[in-house]
Amino acid sequence: MRRCTLEEVARLSGGRLVNGDPALAVDRLHTDTRSLHAGDCFVALRGDRFDGHAFVPEVRSRGAVAALVSNRLIPGLSGDLGLVEVPDTLEALQRFAGMYRRLLPVRTIGVTGSSGKTSTKELIAAVLRTRFKTKATEGNLNNHIGVPLTLIRLDDGDEFGVVEMGMNRPGEIAPLAKMAAPDIGVISSIGPAHIEFFTGQDAIAAEKAELIAALPGNGVAVLNNMDEWSRRIAHRSAARVVWVGEGSDAVWRAENVHVTVNGLSFHLLHGREQAMVRLPVFNRVMVGNALLAAAVGGECGLSLEEIAKGLERVMLPGARMQVVDFAGVRILNDAYNANPASMRAALLALKEFPGAQRRLAVLGSMGELGRYAAELHREVGALAAELGLDLLIAVGPNADACRAGALAGGLESEKISVVLDAEEAAAALLPHLREGDIVLVKGSHFMGLERLVETIAGKDTR
Repeated sequence: MRRCTLEEVARLSGGRLVNGDPALAVDRLHTDTRSLHAGDCFVALRGDRFDGHAFVPEVRSRGAVAALVSNRLIPGLSGDLGLVEVPDTLEALQRFAGMYRRLLPVRTIGVTGSSGKTSTKELIAAVLRTRFKTKATEGNLNNHIGVPLTLIRLDDGDEFGVVEMGMNRPGEIAPLAKMAAPDIGVISSIGPAHIEFFTGQDAIAAEKAELIAALPGNGVAVLNNMDEWSRRIAHRSAARVVWVGEGSDAVWRAENVHVTVNGLSFHLLHGREQAMVRLPVFNRVMVGNALLAAAVGGECGLSLEEIAKGLERVMLPGARMQVVDFAGVRILNDAYNANPASMRAALLALKEFPGAQRRLAVLGSMGELGRYAAELHREVGALAAELGLDLLIAVGPNADACRAGALAGGLESEKISVVLDAEEAAAALLPHLREGDIVLVKGSHFMGLERLVETIAGKDTR
């Protein structure tokens, strides 16, 4: 964040300066007392199980020069702590971020999707960084708190900001898009993730469409024409649409895709130009995400060679198809999260991974599927059977439905185990492991399957 005054903090957040010098320099708005820096303004957020106002008396000793509060009558306050009072600190943080973003010359790229949005965000950032000063959402700080914090990290020297936007309920994307004011909008995919909180798939698609609906007329929407729902909602954008994927309307395409022990290789095609790309990832669905990133790079003026170089430099966050080797066994650690589309993609990647003697999967339950949970877990089990896995360990509250789907698909019962949690899964897996095995570990974050990987491999893989 570029340095501003306490008076500017008050004005941009819609608050009232109640203590401190209006000219006081503020270097950053921050919400976590554990990582405050000198010159910070602490934002006292309230949640269901916490109230940041309880920590305000200690922030001066941690270097903060000011605080954004909704209650200035806090016992033990330091008299030299600047105070800005607002009706609601979260709304004030979001207002500040939106106003602050509009003061900068930076161009922003908004990224959303039911699966693959974090990987797509990282690919876009890697491409843009080949020439431009670029900041991107850290990790998956993509919600109503994470997006404003991402925008506040931008400063005058940044040329691009890549902003990931997540949602799990209706009405969440539009305010994030309004804050970020993106020039380019990217949707990685539209699937049934979080469908528990929606009336159906069409409602999820309508929510994702809020990103491209927020684009200006001179903006660009980048969409994958292989995604059925992306095609259905493209009309929501007044901006120009750039398609990637396959067919005559795809401006960016991939040919000769190969899965190797070092990752994916393919030819990136744009018009009559082409370049060889070697992605350090193993999931074929990543090719589509790479095409989205390539299209963004092209729209921002990068050459095909620069785009290819950026794609090859990408480093994805841990537990996303991370290959962990130990004792002749390879684990595909995709334990960060899961939904039906990403589960299918991971299983297909397991099937394609070269050099495996046997293919095993530990699949944790997927969350936020509501009334569709049993059906969608049965479909996962059926796919595991179709792919001919040598062992399936289903974990968690929907493991029985996964097992039923695998049995119905023809997988022998002796190749299927149903367990409660990560510890039981590790105990069930260990006796079966042999040199040359490939093991996929995937499930929703609440299943904690990264603990299984740590147990098996004996290392911290997060």
